[in-house]
Order: sequence, then C-alpha cells, then structure tokens
Amino acid sequence: MKKLSNTILLVSLVILVAIFAASRLFRSPGLESNLRKDLVKVDTAVISEIRILPSKDHVEEVKVVHVGNAWKVSKGSRTELGNTTMVKSMLSSLSNLQAQRMASRKKEKWSDYNVGENSTHVSVYQGNIRVADFHVGKLGFTQSSSGGFGGAYTYVRLSDENEVYTVEGFLESSFNNSFDDLRDKTILKLNKVDIVRISFHYPADSSFVMDKRDSVWFIGNEIVEASKVESFLNQFSSKYLTEFEDGFSVERPADITLQVDGEKGGLATVEAWKKDGEWIFSSSLQKGVYFSSKGSSIVTDLLIGRKKLIQNGIK
Repeated sequence: MKKLSNTILLVSLVILVAIFAASRLFRSPGLESNLRKDLVKVDTAVISEIRILPSKDHVEEVKVVHVGNAWKVSKGSRTELGNTTMVKSMLSSLSNLQAQRMASRKKEKWSDYNVGENSTHVSVYQGNIRVADFHVGKLGFTQSSSGGFGGAYTYVRLSDENEVYTVEGFLESSFNNSFDDLRDKTILKLNKVDIVRISFHYPADSSFVMDKRDSVWFIGNEIVEASKVESFLNQFSSKYLTEFEDGFSVERPADITLQVDGEKGGLATVEAWKKDGEWIFSSSLQKGVYFSSKGSSIVTDLLIGRKKLIQNGIK
C-alpha cells in the first residue's frame, strides 16, 4: 500500500512538472513575468551614426552621421545637411526603447507585425561598434477606459532574434524615412531683430529697399506699416520648403534676389528662378541646394511688392 502511494505521488509530481513546463512554453507572451524591458541600451550622446533601410524605399541604405556639431545624411555618393528635428526624434526614440509586452516568439508571425526582412531596418553605431540593430514594424493603438484613444505602440524585433515586442510611441514616423525626408529643408532661419535691411531685386524697375531707421522701417521716404512689416519679418524666422529640385542647373542669373542684411553685413541671400510656371529657390544658408515652390506659399509670402508694405498701401 505504501509502495502504491509513493508511485501515485511520483506520477503526480511528474504530471505537475509537465503542466508547469507546458504553461511556460505555451502561455501568452503578454503574460511573461520575466519580460525584457530594455530592448536597446545606448548612450545617445555618443552615437556617431544611424543607418536606416526604410521600408518605404527598401533599395539603398541611408546613413545619418554625426559630423562636428551637425548631422549629415548620405545615400550612395551624395551627402547633404540633415534635418535636426528628425534626428532628435530618432535619438529620443533610441533613448527609451523599452518593451511593453511580447507579441510573438515565432518567425512565421513576422509578417503579421511587419517586422520581416522588408521592414524598416535600423542599426546604430558608436564609432565602428554596432550598439543596436532592430526592425521597426507596424503601428498599433490602445483604447482608454472610456473607449477613446489611449496611446500608440510600435512592433519591434531585434535583428538577431525571433521575438516581436511592442514599444510605446510612433517609431514608424521616426525611422521609416527616405533620404529626402531626412534632409534639412530650411531656406531661412534668422533672428528677425537682427534684420535692418532687405533689398528686393526684381526685373525692370520694380526693385526697392526696405530699411530700418532707428525703430521705424522705410521704403525710400515712405513709412512701412508696422503690422505689415512685422508679419513679413516673421517669414524670416523659420521658413522651410519640402520639395527639392536636385536636377536644377543654374544657366542664368536669378530672376529675383532678396538680400537680407544686419548691422554688420549680410545675413542671408535668397534667389529665385521662374521655371515652367513654378519657382525654384536657393538660399545662402544651404548653398547649392535648390527647392521647388510646389505646394508652398513662399512666393506670396516673400516675393512681395512695395505697395503691400507701405503705410495705407495695397497689394
């Protein structure tokens, strides 16, 4: 009888161990108590390069490189100034890449979360050392207790692992970007209080100069309406264009030139050429970079006539 009891106990113990092992193997990944939190651990202050193969343009890798005090973006043989705001967004995402839960352990599930080989692939370097390597997948949303928007998350997979995790935030918008997306789109970025003179060089005899005398702005001997000049100068504080015109070749002097001066000399020069019903712009802040006016209000914002500015004047 005692031998039978021991046998029953042993069988029961084996069954319990089997059940525990099966529960560990097949339990919902989201219930894993030992979930890895930090998927990526990097010191963003010493990152020297971020390489991206975006899913939207999965042909050639884009490199975002820290050069001196600036970030440059390169693709193949081309290198341009990088978009500081977008780089900061990437660095912010890298500083807090923590898993919320595990979505899957299976490679065959990669396509469900868009984290396979055709997804956005990101690798991060400190010098020649690769300190992070992962794939950015699709976006998901959570609901609040009231049924409204509760937050966003992104599916992420480390490149050398099968597991798929969710990470808080919109990582897709930070990393799934093309070469042009990551370029600096600034055409003007000046402190308007430093501006004392703007020279408008137009065709024929329509050119004029607007200059500041003491605290009053003039065009010739006519006072510039204060509210209008303030609105106009705001354009110089932060002006961006989103469409590049990389194929443009300068074959003649600019049709229009705006020269912006401060007390000690030139602050910026903007040049514009009329082409096929559109305008091509270039700025001394990014020499050799050309933008299209398509989809922008820059023409009506900057290329204005004197009558739009003088007191009681009309456009």
